[in-house]
Amino acid sequence: MRFDLDTSRGVQPLYMQLANALDAYITDEQLEPGTQLPSEPTLAAENNLSRSTILKAFELLIDRGLISRRRGKGTFVRSRPMERKLPELTSFSEHVDSLGLRPGSILLDYAEFAPGAAGRPGSPFPDDVGIVVLERLRSVGGTPVGLQRLIVPDYVAHRVGLDERAAAQPGFSFYGALRDAGLSLAEGEEALRAINATPEESEHLGVDPGAALIEVDRLSHDPSGQLIEHVRARYLGTHYLYRVTLTNQSNGGSHESDPRTTHRSGGGYTPRAHGVFSSDA
Repeated sequence: MRFDLDTSRGVQPLYMQLANALDAYITDEQLEPGTQLPSEPTLAAENNLSRSTILKAFELLIDRGLISRRRGKGTFVRSRPMERKLPELTSFSEHVDSLGLRPGSILLDYAEFAPGAAGRPGSPFPDDVGIVVLERLRSVGGTPVGLQRLIVPDYVAHRVGLDERAAAQPGFSFYGALRDAGLSLAEGEEALRAINATPEESEHLGVDPGAALIEVDRLSHDPSGQLIEHVRARYLGTHYLYRVTLTNQSNGGSHESDPRTTHRSGGGYTPRAHGVFSSDA
């Protein structure tokens, strides 16, 4: 990948020229998120530049949010931040689809627990109700963006056909399965907090340990008020943007989002010892 750069004295620094050229190339060629860019040595050799110049250009593009680097794998085009408006009750797949992007999923863990079963994780569901727990790595355009744990009562899982085989399908959508089974969600409560990636989480997401994550904790109910799901997801902070519209109530306005969305405390269950989520989840 060779670019025409101006080496005349007094012009824009070469690393900035290269960053702008790569920026234009990504846009003009409409490169998909997850597309791998040439390596530093390759770009350096093809453009007669030093490796430090390539690194500075990449750092500039990382700051612009255009690319990301994965340890031991290379440099990739990054999906744009996925803006999500509260109080929007949609699934990960639905949200990513609405942005014109391609959602993906890899099943990391699946387990079924009978009432009172040994090793059963804590959950907001009654102890006399069996539960199904699945953990998935979620991606956009093939790029990992988050880890998600879903807990549902076993009678809901059975009704929608949720088993390990279904959960392992890359295109599986729990909300889509609910609709197909004639079930619907009417409302949800969602809490957000900032956390840092554990070593295991960073390995799955291809980032350094301690990277900034947004944890989303959601309880969703059907029209009768019955709890249907508990979701706890951790997304890369660089890939998710939550937007809330606020109005001044003293001027006769009202909050677009339910105050419970931001005031409900987190917590809810103790993670499985062998699961992806750390013990502070």
